[in-house]
Amino acid sequence: MNFLYRLTCCLLTLCFIFANTIPLAAGGSSPAGTELQTNGKAVVLLDAYSGRVLYEHNSHEQLPPASLTKIMTGFLVAEYGNLDEKVTISEHAAETPEATVYLEPGEVLTRRDLLYAAMLPSANDACVALAESIAGSETAFVSMMNQKARDLGLKNTHFMNPHGLHDEAHYSSAYDMALLAKHALVNPVFAEVVSTKRAVIPWDSRPEEDRILLNQNRLLYRYDDAVGVKTGYTRQAGNCVVGAAKRGDMLLIAVSMNSSTVYEDLINLFEFGFNNYHMVSLGKAQDVSRMVNVKNGTSHAVAAAPKTDIKIAVTDEEALYLAYSLDIDSEREAPIKAGEKIGTCLLYLKGEQVGGIDLIAQDNINLKTSSAFPLSVSLPATIIASKWSLILAGLVALILIFKKSIRLQNALKRLILLLLRKRIPSQYRRHRF
Repeated sequence: MNFLYRLTCCLLTLCFIFANTIPLAAGGSSPAGTELQTNGKAVVLLDAYSGRVLYEHNSHEQLPPASLTKIMTGFLVAEYGNLDEKVTISEHAAETPEATVYLEPGEVLTRRDLLYAAMLPSANDACVALAESIAGSETAFVSMMNQKARDLGLKNTHFMNPHGLHDEAHYSSAYDMALLAKHALVNPVFAEVVSTKRAVIPWDSRPEEDRILLNQNRLLYRYDDAVGVKTGYTRQAGNCVVGAAKRGDMLLIAVSMNSSTVYEDLINLFEFGFNNYHMVSLGKAQDVSRMVNVKNGTSHAVAAAPKTDIKIAVTDEEALYLAYSLDIDSEREAPIKAGEKIGTCLLYLKGEQVGGIDLIAQDNINLKTSSAFPLSVSLPATIIASKWSLILAGLVALILIFKKSIRLQNALKRLILLLLRKRIPSQYRRHRF
């Protein structure tokens, strides 16, 4: 049945391409062609499953993200794991300015405590402590952030710190922040933290008190369908919010940057999305997989499947013009980690790509090694080492034999004298008369 459905969709798509009887909706704003009143300098509405842009305005413009930066910090911490590990607060982390939870040098908290502090009250000192805990230094962690941004395809993003305090070289875009949130929300730890309204963590120097952490994202209190994500503000960035809302089987992500009515912007975007679009499923993740050959691996192949079910938000008129294809190499080089992206499920609407879902490896595939020789030693080196070992062993054996045999010692002396006689010129030899 699934095959027939996909075949029908493909045929309809081809018919549309060649007939060209139904024009695509114009647009800088939304596929539905509806304009929204928003005050953000840059806004975007994203279908969180497919990545389809449902509405946008200046969504690729590079802008200061302020504390929206912490979405990347929190995502990396959640992915790194081991949240119960103890972290000793450094003097550098404790001295981080502006929004803080008043961390003190030498204080010990878990990564989990610090993650809640970073994401709920937006504590800058907690971000630095987390960065040092995971990467060894703030600078090294920022390198991890930028590498992750490249891996996720955030083309208009560059980080200079883990908290978002202003720096001219620290920037992102509304679209990049939405795309980052899309990936981050798949992590269950991250999703749980950003949807939490209140948390409590200890305070070492005040054992009679706890730190009460309240989520600054007012969308959680103002909009019933809200499930995250993060606020941000600096003088240069203005008010910024990345929000997520779930209604039924639809999960939407909305971003408004540098807006005087940031929460109204997001609520209007969400209502537009929920009222004009619905979800269409093209297949379950477990039913859409492909075996990929693995070169030099402990296994010859690995299964690749979509990270989530293949779903996309569409209008009633668009539902008949959907198709998808799997973009993946026929062969990959080992090693491969389970969950690693090894392709993309591309989603098409009326013949035009409108979204994509990561294809991820379902198993770990280690690099295949030779059993004949140690990993760290090549064949020539092994042979050389064996040769010298034999020579040394032989010399030791000869010495031991000569020590116990007078006849062999005398014979060796005669041989040496004979060799010397042959090497010394005749005029220098002593002659007997």
